[in-house]
Amino acid sequence: MPHCVTLPTPPHPGIIPRMNQVKIKVRPQETVQFPGLCVHCGRPAPASMPIRKRIGRTTRLIDVPLCLDCAQELRRQSADEERLQKIGRLVSAALFLLTLAVVILLTPASLAFLLHLLIGLLAAAGVTAVSLHFFRRAQTNAALPEKKAIRRSAQIAAFSWRATTFNFENETFAERFKEINESLLMET
Repeated sequence: MPHCVTLPTPPHPGIIPRMNQVKIKVRPQETVQFPGLCVHCGRPAPASMPIRKRIGRTTRLIDVPLCLDCAQELRRQSADEERLQKIGRLVSAALFLLTLAVVILLTPASLAFLLHLLIGLLAAAGVTAVSLHFFRRAQTNAALPEKKAIRRSAQIAAFSWRATTFNFENETFAERFKEINESLLMET
């Protein structure tokens, strides 16, 4: 059992704790400075956790610090996650083969066999990607509450070509982050 300290739960069910929002001036591909503390529990952080935000066709991906216990908690899977992972792989493989066979059989006979195969592989790959995406999303929803809390502890709220806005649940971490990046702070 990990010895990670979790944040207190909200006093009233359904009320989400207030996030500490910090906006800093940082361009894509620039390094963001983080304190050497776990973003979730505040302990020393030798590991990291990627956080990402997608806006349109652009995705911002940043690694935030994490302690070893929290990193281990992220790797743990609930029984539902494991089950969905196995079912997802099985269903995706079956859909791949089924789609490949159907497309090869339904393409006009006048086409060369390699063209039949190529069209079938492309269609099967598309169906498989959609299937895997669906099961990954279901897996994320089936995660343990501790894992969800760690993932929620730091988020990218928004970004542009010149700034990134972070949300931190851990107030101490947010204050240390502000101190380190004081010259880059912007108004939120």
